[in-house]
Amino acid sequence: MVQEMKNNAGDGPKLYVCSTPVGNLSDVSYRLLDILRSVDVVACEDTRHTRKLLTHFDIHPDQLISYHQHNEQARTGFAERIWDEGRSIALVSDAGTPLLSDPGAVLVDLAIAREIPVIPVPGPSALLAGLVGSGLPLTPFVYLGFAPRQGSAAKSWLAPFLSVEATFVMYESPHRLHATLRLLLEQLGDRPGVLAKELTKQHETFVRGTLSELVEYTEEKDARGEYVILVDNRGGHDEPENEQARMEEAIAFVEARVASGERHKSAVLEAAEKYGVNRRTLYNETLS
Repeated sequence: MVQEMKNNAGDGPKLYVCSTPVGNLSDVSYRLLDILRSVDVVACEDTRHTRKLLTHFDIHPDQLISYHQHNEQARTGFAERIWDEGRSIALVSDAGTPLLSDPGAVLVDLAIAREIPVIPVPGPSALLAGLVGSGLPLTPFVYLGFAPRQGSAAKSWLAPFLSVEATFVMYESPHRLHATLRLLLEQLGDRPGVLAKELTKQHETFVRGTLSELVEYTEEKDARGEYVILVDNRGGHDEPENEQARMEEAIAFVEARVASGERHKSAVLEAAEKYGVNRRTLYNETLS
C-alpha cells in the first residue's frame, strides 16, 4: 500500500532527524537551531555531549533524553506517548547525521508505522565531507559503515561488494584502523585509498595513497581520532582464486631465493613486483 505524507502540513506531532556538527560548531544551520528551540523533546546518544551543543546556543528543551543502541527498543513507548500528546521529537547523534552508523532506525520505523511525519534536517556528515575531499570518483559510492570486529565476519561483510565498481566509504576507530586497512588490502587488492580524520576541525587531515602504502603509513604513525576510509574499487578485479594462486607462487619464489642464500627482504621485494602481490602480506607470510 502506498503511503503519501505531507511532512509540513500543519501542526501536530513530528519526528525531526537532525544533523549536528561533526567538530566545528560553525557548521550548525539556522534551521537546526530553530527546530531544537521549538521541539518538546531532544533525543540524543549522550546527554552530556548534546547539552554542550545546546548550551552553546542557549537552547533549553523541555526534555533532553538519552537515545542510544542499548535503549532504542525501550524508548519506543516513551516516543509513542509524546506523539499521542501531539508533541514533537528531535533526534540527534553525537556528531553528524543520525542513522549513519548511529541509532535512530527504530524510531524512524515507528514514526512511519504510526504515520508521524519524519522530517530530515540536513547538515554535516563525515561521510560526505570525506568523500568530496578525497579526490576519488564520487559516483557511485557505497557506504559500508564500520567493519565487524571478528576477522571471519569482516571477510563475509566485504564479500558481496568485491566486484562492485564504486568508491567504498566506511568509518573506523583509531585502534582498529591498521587491521581494517590490512583486511581491505587482502580482500580488494592494492587500490587507491584515502584516510580522512579530524574533519572540520583545526587538524583536519587527508592521507592519500594505495592501500599498501596506507598500511605502511599506519604502522609508522599513531592513529588518533575517528577516521573515514575511502577506497576506489574500480577496474582490474581478479577472481579470489587468481589472487591466491599468485600469492602462492610468490611465496614459493621467496622460499626458493632465501634457500639459495638471498636476503629475505630483497627476495620479497622482487617477488611482490614480479607477481603483483602485496609486499607486506608476502613478507609476513614468509617470515618463518
